[in-house]
Amino acid sequence: MPIYVVGAGPGDPQLLTLKAVELLSKADVVAFGDLVPEEIPRRFAPRARWVRIGHRRADHDAAVRQLVEEAKRGLNVVVLKNGDPTLFGRGLQICAEAERQGVPCEVVPGVPAFTAAAALYKVEITDGERLRHVAVLSYPHVTSEELARVAADTVVIYMMGDRLGHLSQILQETCQKTASVVLCHSVSRGGGCVEVQPVELPKYAGLRPLTVIVKNCRG
Repeated sequence: MPIYVVGAGPGDPQLLTLKAVELLSKADVVAFGDLVPEEIPRRFAPRARWVRIGHRRADHDAAVRQLVEEAKRGLNVVVLKNGDPTLFGRGLQICAEAERQGVPCEVVPGVPAFTAAAALYKVEITDGERLRHVAVLSYPHVTSEELARVAADTVVIYMMGDRLGHLSQILQETCQKTASVVLCHSVSRGGGCVEVQPVELPKYAGLRPLTVIVKNCRG
């Protein structure tokens, strides 16, 4: 049987694709990490067995190898990834491992958190004039030097964990005072987006999952 790597979107079950719902309804095994709410497999895969996938690479890779073995035995396996599986979700790497072992694999797109935030809270990402280019970064590959090299009008920063203090320092060092910084958390699950000054970011420690959208950092 194939393995399906499926985008779970930003967490709201109503933002799943029809294909995701169809695959979940047929699943024998559903694997997912901490950022995917249990409501999704509970609602759409009531007969499936759940497998938790850790975020540490060794734990993640071990879980994927086990899931490939289950697919070899004829089970319907769905791996749920928050947002879109190709955006920091290792979706293509999962397929590469499955196909290396002779198991077909398909990636099903999902709604990324930053586009969900832009839509739900009317945060402008591009406008075709002043905001024309978008770059997406993630920790640990976020530094003052990296941000200074990015030639984009809008920068989206993922996977901060508890590093808001560090990000605050980077933005203060790198961006002009006229830059716009929008902090978004749990955008489809009762959270929201708020415009902040870089120095204020540490006040929001503890909120997860987080996405920070920076516009006109370099003017």
